Amino acid sequence: MADFRFETAFPLRHTDSFGGTPFVHGGVLLALTEIALDQYDEATGTPSHRDILRFQTRSEIRYRAPLRWDDAATVRLRCVELRPGRLTFECEIAAVSDGGVIALMTHRYAYVDAATGKATVPDDWAVIVQAIQGYDSDAEVSE
Repeated sequence: MADFRFETAFPLRHTDSFGGTPFVHGGVLLALTEIALDQYDEATGTPSHRDILRFQTRSEIRYRAPLRWDDAATVRLRCVELRPGRLTFECEIAAVSDGGVIALMTHRYAYVDAATGKATVPDDWAVIVQAIQGYDSDAEVSE
């Protein structure tokens, strides 16, 4: 397993907690990976689009430990696969306080034409591949 090059940290709030407990709701952890993905795009130089959007098509999550709302979350991402119009990312969330792994996730995305709602390959797909491979050199590219 390759190392994560991208990493960012997020503070948490008491409103992120689950049902009156001191622990962060799993949906918040999922949302943090989406926010981190925007920062990943900036770090890699991956172009963003207004008419062609990247939509999450599937996620697999393994929760390993609870995270307290009065801690903070470290989110690590890496792209592991690029297929025309599709991306797969591995994510790790850890507690800032002790580095303990909270959750491991795999997210799959497809680019979708906002006007038609159909999956598509962006016109600048080669630029996207080049930007991501330049950052995550272990990402597998297939056609």
